[in-house]
Amino acid sequence: MKIAVVNNAAPFQRGGAEILADALVHHLDRHGHDVELVRIPFAWSSPEAIIDSIVAARSIVIDGADLVIGLKFPAYLVPHPNKVLWLLHQFRQVYDLWGSPHGYQPGEPGETLRRIIKQVDEDCFAGCRHIHCIAPTGCDRLMRFNGVPSGVLHHPLTDPGALRHDGYGDYVLALGRVNGSKRQLLAVQALAHTSSSVRLVVAGPPETPADAAAIEAEVERLGLGGRVDLRLAFVSEDEKNDLLAGALAVTYLPIDEDSYGYVTVEAMTSRKPVVTVTDSGGLLEVVRPDRTGIVCPPDASAIGQAFDRLHTDRALTERLGRGAQELVVELDLSWDRVVQVLTS
Repeated sequence: MKIAVVNNAAPFQRGGAEILADALVHHLDRHGHDVELVRIPFAWSSPEAIIDSIVAARSIVIDGADLVIGLKFPAYLVPHPNKVLWLLHQFRQVYDLWGSPHGYQPGEPGETLRRIIKQVDEDCFAGCRHIHCIAPTGCDRLMRFNGVPSGVLHHPLTDPGALRHDGYGDYVLALGRVNGSKRQLLAVQALAHTSSSVRLVVAGPPETPADAAAIEAEVERLGLGGRVDLRLAFVSEDEKNDLLAGALAVTYLPIDEDSYGYVTVEAMTSRKPVVTVTDSGGLLEVVRPDRTGIVCPPDASAIGQAFDRLHTDRALTERLGRGAQELVVELDLSWDRVVQVLTS
């Protein structure tokens, strides 16, 4: 079968969605399909730029494809008579983030943009053969805002065999793209509330220079320079695996994440407990209190106490780490199943 996988393109940015798209193409090819990854530029600097990106996506014709698999807004708007969605992200700034510091605000131009996006989304969804989300959080959001049913299709890791466990060090690792919605800044603030000698490593590329400046300024303001290791750049696979292998634990604090996140399952595969928060969304499917990690209110003091618990009670850390690794095995994440579901 000739299959086009459509995803967004943001120059010089690479995160979980890009990793997933590349892995999906690889495994479709491994199953004998003729597959192409089509990356569509997406600019979101202004409402006008977003609307231009919508028009561009809806104008693209993919000749010769038997099937189109759409991943993210607005790439999934590409028209095709046989299209399925493996929905990674809608444009949440006009859905659940509407009116929040991370979304568009009531009034113009946000109201018009919200109306346009909701309409084009629902036109697209009506023409899809199947819609799958990567976690129940995405399914719930799709039903709540668009009235569209969908199913859960979890995303596997790309190379779980490369991950390892080298014991429990003295640092909590905050891994991934650095921005306001991932809340690495909150992890830094949490460290200021600790009483142990636990450290924090923040590793990943900042989304903007302002994101880097904000976290650097907070480390300086709180006097944490000797306890926070900022690696604000792209992290290679080898460096990431080394950091995971030696970490005490991983902290991932996103706002209502659409999935359990690569960071979370990579940590669990490396036998590390995960510290997250009650509003982290899809992570709560796998970060289970007293089994795989610690779930706190989104409060710096509470998160800091969790860091201290794991640093001082190594028996707890080891027990949660084992539970985390066992749960990943139970989930039976499989690319073979993903390919079968998306192409059937």
